[in-house]
Amino acid sequence: MRRTNSIPPWSESWRITVSNAPRVFRGPESIAAEALSREALAPFLNDRGYTVFADERVSSGDAVQQFVSVRAPDGQKLKIRVRLCWRRGGRNPNEKNYAAAQLIARLRPGGWDATLEYLAERDRQHGITHNLLLQRDGGEVIYAALLPVEAVSSIWHRQREVSNELQRRGSMGRIRKNHAENGSSPTLWLQDDRAPDAHNVSDALWQWPGVIDLAAIATVERRELFDDTFDDCPAPEYSTLGRDEGSRLSVVRSEVRRDPQVRQAVLERTSACEREGCGVSRDFAGFLDVHHILGVEKSDRLWNCVALCPNCHREAHFSPFANELNMQLLEYSKQFKH
Repeated sequence: MRRTNSIPPWSESWRITVSNAPRVFRGPESIAAEALSREALAPFLNDRGYTVFADERVSSGDAVQQFVSVRAPDGQKLKIRVRLCWRRGGRNPNEKNYAAAQLIARLRPGGWDATLEYLAERDRQHGITHNLLLQRDGGEVIYAALLPVEAVSSIWHRQREVSNELQRRGSMGRIRKNHAENGSSPTLWLQDDRAPDAHNVSDALWQWPGVIDLAAIATVERRELFDDTFDDCPAPEYSTLGRDEGSRLSVVRSEVRRDPQVRQAVLERTSACEREGCGVSRDFAGFLDVHHILGVEKSDRLWNCVALCPNCHREAHFSPFANELNMQLLEYSKQFKH
């Protein structure tokens, strides 16, 4: 083929190099953010009256499947498949206007209906009763849609119909892709504010009988059980409040066993807060806290722990940017993995 002067000689070899390079689908930030979301789930459910008694993770490469068994507030036992929505990591300035979760990466042989039937049958064989679609934004769960397994296919079909109608009317502006089809990945939507009428797609899910928005449920007061497996900040001292000579109560406390040698090793490697840009220190014992970045249930190892001052420790748990902060801390702490 004759090369024209409009194409530089190096361009073709550059294209070949790029096209042959393996595509990186997920980076370390994405994997760390997913781990934080999955660790946050059990405390989130417990706070809303869904008592978690099993949290199973099945890994295949970078992909993780999560199954959570709970006792619902009405006493029913549920087994839930957890599906995380697209990450909000600041990569797209428009990303806070939508929330959606893929049901599977690509179509199965037979098309859309065959794929949905495959998903339903797979869940039935594993005893799954519900799917949970979870959207986190920073340190907060903003959407948590609990769907009965038998409703998933019907909701998907309804969202596809609504999306087709919006496209037919020209109500989606420059967006031409059907919400539910999403190329070749069946997808359910929890939010779409990219166009004035786009919310009708997500409304089809929220208005479906049997769907529960767990994020909208007020947290319950846990009088008998305090579980600090995710929040490892020391509990406040309430005994200074109230009246003198108060009555004595018995309290049951659940904890994850920690290795005291890990805590000692973290505190021995530094005398100052390990958060980049902080470095605060004091010359008395007990000032620094040991923070488990992904939660102590995930790992009580040096690579998952950093020494933080009290202010940074609380920001790592409760601030609106806790997700981003913990990813920074995880990047720092990976040097202690070997």
